[in-house]
Amino acid sequence: MKTVLFFLFFTLCLIKGHMSDAADVVTGGSVIIKCLYDPKKSQTRESAKSFCKVSGNECTTMTEVNNDLWIPEERFSMTENKSVGFISVLIRNLTVNDSGTYKCKGVQDVNLDVKQEPCCGSSEELTAYILTTAVIHCKYPEKYKDHPKLLFKVQNGSLEVIITVFGSSTTDGRFSLNVNEQEHFFTASITDVSRHDAGVYFCGIDHSNQIYTHLLTEIRLHVSEQTDASVPFDLYITIIIITACLILLLAVGLSLLLIKRRCKKTEGSVSADQRNTTDGDEVITSAYYEAIQDCAQDSIGLNTVYASAHLPTSPSDSDFYTLVEKPQNTES
Repeated sequence: MKTVLFFLFFTLCLIKGHMSDAADVVTGGSVIIKCLYDPKKSQTRESAKSFCKVSGNECTTMTEVNNDLWIPEERFSMTENKSVGFISVLIRNLTVNDSGTYKCKGVQDVNLDVKQEPCCGSSEELTAYILTTAVIHCKYPEKYKDHPKLLFKVQNGSLEVIITVFGSSTTDGRFSLNVNEQEHFFTASITDVSRHDAGVYFCGIDHSNQIYTHLLTEIRLHVSEQTDASVPFDLYITIIIITACLILLLAVGLSLLLIKRRCKKTEGSVSADQRNTTDGDEVITSAYYEAIQDCAQDSIGLNTVYASAHLPTSPSDSDFYTLVEKPQNTES
């Protein structure tokens, strides 16, 4: 009991010692602000249940204590741990306009200076498949390289720490964190993913002053089933691509075959037409020419001299040529 009281007293001293005019720089994203109060003092306890933003002499209430810290439709939310007098305030999706002075009434002042950086403040969607490994990538500013890195999950209306790393890597059951200090990012891995792993996660950085926990990136993890959990999803994609290529090649091959057959059929038709035309020519030729009668073999020698054919003086309409006259003299 004395140890717990000493820890609370020490933490309270840190918080009070931190209360100054200097603003705490927060680089986008979301932030959890921690306020401690003395649970024995009912007056302080009641006043601490309101969180407001100071503007001149007024303090506009931003939120009051609720049962849940995570309220999806609200940017400001607040919850209380009555056993130790602990209040947590969540501010989501920080903008430059959120800079200013805030009060956990009756407890402490909080000065925020919000800076926008490309690494922080994004909201991402991630899909994982049952029994595979989900990998969450978290970037952080270089100034946080020596700070503890955390992975939060929204559960039962609260943000619960799943795993924390103080060095370069750590593993806790199915969860692991690995830090790349040169590139300023860390990865959170979840092996053997199940449906219970679906939900909202946050990459977080703990500030050394113990007042803030900076939530850098919001990740919504969706878990889906696949036809065969033992086969990686990438393999299904590869199979689909190969099948599509084979179907395309088959279609091209069939098209070429049909074109080739059509060409052969066309060539056959042309050849038939040529043959018909040739036959016709022969018929026509025979119609215009008469066969020349063979001369008697016994009266014609090897050195037979043929006389020139004489054209008819008055050719008839039906005959174009007359028969060649048989030579009378067969002597050499």
